[in-house]
Amino acid sequence: MHLFDTLREGAAFGAQELHLSDALMERWTSLYPDDPPDGRMPAGMIAVASMRAYSSLVVPRPPGNIHGSQRYEMLRRPVVGERLTTRIACAGKELKRDRRWVHFDTETVGEDGTPCFRGRMTILWAA
Repeated sequence: MHLFDTLREGAAFGAQELHLSDALMERWTSLYPDDPPDGRMPAGMIAVASMRAYSSLVVPRPPGNIHGSQRYEMLRRPVVGERLTTRIACAGKELKRDRRWVHFDTETVGEDGTPCFRGRMTILWAA
């Protein structure tokens, strides 16, 4: 279990791949029909790639964590069919008014290793 006291700043949690398949894009446009396909990943899917990586790589987590904030920097929009790799690392942690906050950095690169987008999420850590 990743507890606040044992999380280390700079610790890497690995990488996860996401294939921007036609099937995934069809699922996206069925949920967001106003986001017409143009052959590139919609910006809103950044959260999909980042949260999938966080959910599968930063485990086990204590129950009761609360997602506090999220921000992203888009560097380029990947093309449909591309395979993306998202890496996640602990960027830091802090105690504020007896609350445990943990910051995670994500970076997603394309098949050729070029960066696509980066993000930072802040989680209110339960234990």
